[in-house]
Amino acid sequence: MNLKFGWNRRSFLAAVGTIWGGLFAPAELNAAGISGKKRKSSMPPVDGSPIVPITTGLGSTGDIYAELGITPLVNINGTLTVIGGSVMKPEVMELIRRGNEHCVSIDELEIAAGKFIEKLCKSPVGYTGLVTGGAAAAMVVGYAGMMTEDLEPRMRDIPNVSSFPRNEVIIQKSHRYPFDHQIRQTGAKLVEVETREEMIAAINPKTLAIHFTNILSDKGKVSGPETVAIAKAHNIYTFNDAAADVPPKERLWEYPAIGFDMVTFSGGKDIRGPQASGILIGKEELIRYSLLNMSPQEDRIGRCCKVGKETIFIYEARAQVITEAVKKFGVTPLPREFNPQALGNVTPRYSWHIDPSKLNTTGPEVMQKLADTRPIGIGSMGAGASGMRGRNPEEPAVDDHGGRHRPPRDPNTFGFAVWQLKEGEDKLIADRLVEIFSAVPKA
Repeated sequence: MNLKFGWNRRSFLAAVGTIWGGLFAPAELNAAGISGKKRKSSMPPVDGSPIVPITTGLGSTGDIYAELGITPLVNINGTLTVIGGSVMKPEVMELIRRGNEHCVSIDELEIAAGKFIEKLCKSPVGYTGLVTGGAAAAMVVGYAGMMTEDLEPRMRDIPNVSSFPRNEVIIQKSHRYPFDHQIRQTGAKLVEVETREEMIAAINPKTLAIHFTNILSDKGKVSGPETVAIAKAHNIYTFNDAAADVPPKERLWEYPAIGFDMVTFSGGKDIRGPQASGILIGKEELIRYSLLNMSPQEDRIGRCCKVGKETIFIYEARAQVITEAVKKFGVTPLPREFNPQALGNVTPRYSWHIDPSKLNTTGPEVMQKLADTRPIGIGSMGAGASGMRGRNPEEPAVDDHGGRHRPPRDPNTFGFAVWQLKEGEDKLIADRLVEIFSAVPKA
């Protein structure tokens, strides 16, 4: 039986991941499908369509976290993977539900999704997209694709790449970071350099690509455009990991336009799509090689990087609710911190100053008491960006609570992001702060 499906905004976006729900305005994602024409599906929505109450088993009480004995959090930390990334909007969740209405060919869907991404992200001519199981997964399948191309023996052998003609990746020493593990996971060898001259000198017949870590671009001596120029002159690839660097949304097309062969963005951070989603934008041939190296294909290094078909400014007002509640304690607001040109998880941050002559407490103490709130914690003092770590006997334990990119703060201040707050959670925080400051001894 030959079943034909008509794609519309609801079914298609839900199926490819709905990673755009929190980034682009609804007007930009109109009812037109990929072809630009509004079509009706030829299949009635059956599986996954009805919303039914859960009457028995997990979820039957209406509080799934309580059933599991887990404390839910009000997210004031930001888009950290260790606390689940971002909170998807209700319309995104509805699109995911509708994406579960039918089974589809994942490969066919990925190709179609890539074309949709290509259009939506204003990709350069000859570029397309790929929905991946996160930005880290995009790195695995992207580098695998570069090395294997479409050669079946190579795709079976990777990460045993010793016989591959090119298996070395140049990276600036200042660009080394925890996620270059995903490059090494493919069997590729990293070659560290520091200067432009060293980068050029390191290129040899085994060189596959130059890796660029966007969040550390201000740390290195070779810029993105310089990296691209060097690579093009020597006929090697470039990969830009810009996972946490949207918004601004313009970066989705600005970075590929620089000439990087591949650029990845996380779908689970400020884009506010599913946590286990990512976007890989790159040259069509490389994207095809990447898809060949990932799920649903079997006997591939990226088989574990599976993407399900379902996956495919009120800030000031919220902060003001808190400000009004705490001002009677002599706690005053500080200027909003926001640099749209910053790198990594760019969101507004709001802070307040505690007058030490009036209250005998510190900012970190206030943040800890917020985190200790029950039954719902407000933020997490342990939500460091890097997550859990194994024991290293040679180094002392350090937990900077996710502040590795921040300068030391005034101990008399506390602050957080408010953009992830759901309706009413600003009032919850304000009420809790009133409780905390009411109990604090006067100075």
